[in-house]
Amino acid sequence: MKKILTANNLLSGKVIYLTSEKKWVENLANAVVFDKQEDSDNALTFADTQINKLQSAYLIDVVLTSDGTPMPISNQELIRATGPTNYFHGKQTEKN
Repeated sequence: MKKILTANNLLSGKVIYLTSEKKWVENLANAVVFDKQEDSDNALTFADTQINKLQSAYLIDVVLTSDGTPMPISNQELIRATGPTNYFHGKQTEKN
């Protein structure tokens, strides 16, 4: 199963994802996708060193779309990736 690492930014609370350059970004499309358990475990270990930047880091299952973009499998993670569902704000306004 393919996985990506997600967390919340410590100061803003925004959802963030780990990139292949070990940077945290808000755009899910830029997240590094892990195919191997060892790589995802190493990413979690790295996240543990980032306590001044993030909180609640964990791995989520994803599938790759036809263009190679990761897409969360669970509805909860789809909502986290796109923002709240009650009205358009944050990431949702960028799509309009």
